[in-house]
Amino acid sequence: MQRRCRLLLAAALTLFSFGASAEEYPARPIRFMVGFPAGSSIDVVSRIVLDDIRARTNATIVVENHAGALGAPGVQLVEKADPDGYVLMPSSSATHSSGPRLLRALENLDPVGKLSHIGRLVTFDVAVVTNASGAYPDVKTLKAEAAGKPDALAYGYGSGTGQVSAAVFSQASGINARAIPYRGQPAAVSDLIGARIDFVASDLGAIMGFVQQGGLRPIAVMAEKRSSLLPDVPTTKELGIADAVITGWVGVDGPLNLPPAVAKWWAEQLQQSMASREVQEKLRRIGMDAAPLFGDAFVQYVRTEADRWGVYVKKAGIQAE
Repeated sequence: MQRRCRLLLAAALTLFSFGASAEEYPARPIRFMVGFPAGSSIDVVSRIVLDDIRARTNATIVVENHAGALGAPGVQLVEKADPDGYVLMPSSSATHSSGPRLLRALENLDPVGKLSHIGRLVTFDVAVVTNASGAYPDVKTLKAEAAGKPDALAYGYGSGTGQVSAAVFSQASGINARAIPYRGQPAAVSDLIGARIDFVASDLGAIMGFVQQGGLRPIAVMAEKRSSLLPDVPTTKELGIADAVITGWVGVDGPLNLPPAVAKWWAEQLQQSMASREVQEKLRRIGMDAAPLFGDAFVQYVRTEADRWGVYVKKAGIQAE
């Protein structure tokens, strides 16, 4: 009898242990590491989508901003985390496509090869903007100033996407300009409004508020077709700068070797959020186009974009730091 009791107790403990280890995800708070400042476009996209997931699932998801080095701090924290689904990050053209070509620290971290790629959320256009009260109302005057005063102009950037976009625009337009780095795109935009630099190439999310308030003037959208948010602004293709066409993106990544159940949970939640008209409209208002992509197709997209942006960096003559 005692032996039978011991066996039953052992079996019960085994079942309890199995149930505890197989608890339904998520069972505790999830940390979402954003390698850019609060208020940056990647941060805002993340918060819009995560707010929707929280409301639908009651999951606790905490956004942590670890800004600096083109997003490298966020990548490093996620790569070092346990692959249990409780530490994730926004992937992007800044950290994955351009960053590893610009910063050796990101190249060594290898976010393309050392992270689990869950899904793409959005794609976005990039616009070139000047100070609305300044001397450059269009690309023509900007080019004329550059021709008359080589190296007199300066552009700012606070992300890999911003750096490469401005460099590609400058190179394709024949503009010699100094590159000034900032700790995030909002800081670069702030200095442009303060007339301390001459232009910025940025995703629309970081600039639309200032454009609407009259502080910034968009002079070109680096795309093949005009933006619905800036219908009166010509594209670089229209301006005869066909080589200056760029599209950025934002997605979600986790540590390498995420459990399939966790990856599936996130893919399902992200798909539901991206299908929401409310979420789509919030994203559209900051210049982001809902463009969900998951599974092997997204993994291949991440690799292809890394190669594409490598060509941009090479053409622009940017050297890794």
